[in-house]
Amino acid sequence: MTDSIQLQNNFKKLDISSTSFLSKSLKSIYQVYLANLYAQTNDKLNKKSNSLFESALKVSKNVNSPELQIWVNTQFGYYYYNFSQYQNAYPYFMEASKLLDLTKDEDIFSKSDVYKKNAFYFMNVKEFDKSEKYLLLALKYTNKKDDEYGTILNAIGHVFMNKNNINKANNYFELTKEYAIQNKDEIRYAKALGDIASINILNKQYDLAIDNLKKDIEISKKLKNARNLMYANIQLGKLYLQLDRIDDAKIILNEAKDYASQKIYLNSFEYDIYKILLEIALKNNNTNEELLCRRKLDELELELQKTDGQNVINEINWKIQQENFNFKYEAEKAKQEKTTILKNALFLISFLLIIIILVVIISYRRKIKIQNSTYDNKILSIQNDKLKSENKLNKTAQTLESYKTYLSEKNKQIVTLKNEINSISNSSATNKEKQYNELVNLLDSHLMTDESWGNFKNIFAHEQNDFVKYLSQNFPSLTESNLRTIYLLKLGLNNLEISQILGISADSVKKSKQRLKKKYENFELIFKDNDD
Repeated sequence: MTDSIQLQNNFKKLDISSTSFLSKSLKSIYQVYLANLYAQTNDKLNKKSNSLFESALKVSKNVNSPELQIWVNTQFGYYYYNFSQYQNAYPYFMEASKLLDLTKDEDIFSKSDVYKKNAFYFMNVKEFDKSEKYLLLALKYTNKKDDEYGTILNAIGHVFMNKNNINKANNYFELTKEYAIQNKDEIRYAKALGDIASINILNKQYDLAIDNLKKDIEISKKLKNARNLMYANIQLGKLYLQLDRIDDAKIILNEAKDYASQKIYLNSFEYDIYKILLEIALKNNNTNEELLCRRKLDELELELQKTDGQNVINEINWKIQQENFNFKYEAEKAKQEKTTILKNALFLISFLLIIIILVVIISYRRKIKIQNSTYDNKILSIQNDKLKSENKLNKTAQTLESYKTYLSEKNKQIVTLKNEINSISNSSATNKEKQYNELVNLLDSHLMTDESWGNFKNIFAHEQNDFVKYLSQNFPSLTESNLRTIYLLKLGLNNLEISQILGISADSVKKSKQRLKKKYENFELIFKDNDD
């Protein structure tokens, strides 16, 4: 599995300069990434993913990091949720939710993703208030230019649909469409049209609903998104049946059934399809099809009792209500105990001085612990961003355009690291020198290495063959250092961005350009449109 090898290599690079805490945390994160990779490859629950998730959860508990436990529990729960195993997902999302309620937003690792995935689960088990709360937090921490922004807007719309607030739901679906257009996210645009169609149906705007659903289906077919195509077909089939267009409904529902029947985790959708097909069979007085549908519905109902059927959802919802009650009871009990302790403390006034001294010592130690924890989480977040950028570059076709995006993300990460280095330099932290050296080492790992330069150079030579030949023929004495500057300028980077990627000053880049211009009379052609 090439992707797993690449993932392992990327984590090894990060682990080299990590502290013991960060090394263990990275191990947990690596196991989660690898577990998700196995799940995506197999497209089903599997023993390897289960084992990796269990190990990651154990590591996160051993390092005593609530922030990491939130993230791992969320990922483990979402793994089960993604394959419609709501009962199995329940304990992990409940644990994540409890920890989220006790953790400050700024301490949460990968905030947007954590809030979003928890919200999706709680929405599907009918905990709409909790889902809305998490979705609004996810939206707060998501860049508006990110495709996920539209996904979250869409989910908020569904929460309001479930709460029967149709106007708010429609507003969020329209916002989803607007941001999908801005971010050129075609599949999200298609889904928004399908959701707006559900509003059209409620308003009895049937022609408009059919038009929106057909556009949804057309885009889904073009993008080969079979799951969204299935969902849109089901919605259109229901509408056709409602309008007594029986033959049209049957054709489009059979298309949806062909896909749903291939995936066991889509049993709930297949169940919905057969319910509609049963209605059609009854309308047509077709006894054979009626018997076939009833038999299939019985089979699916047995399966759904184990996964994401209505009874399962109701049972989970009841458990959540019970958990919430117990949590509130324990909180109230703790509050009363605290009050009792405060009353008793009045009789211990003689020990006030000792208590104050102890509090000062504990507060100081806690402050140091919080500073170290905040620093470790920042480093972990920076390393995770670096890993994401490298994984994204490795997974996509390596083109100059993908390299440009990769280098742009690198520059942002370098700026963040330099700010952290300046902050540490001006701080009074007890382990200031150690943290400074760690940050410098991490900064060095973001610079363009000989290996990454070689990869970039090969891709550049492939896509800019004429330009490379032109340089070779007209400027044969150019050094590798010269070529790095020239290629990066050709890619569209400015002096500051180049200096940060190469680990030199912006003045050095400018002087390098000036020397080359003096040496070669017609060299200004190379730098055309690339000056600051």
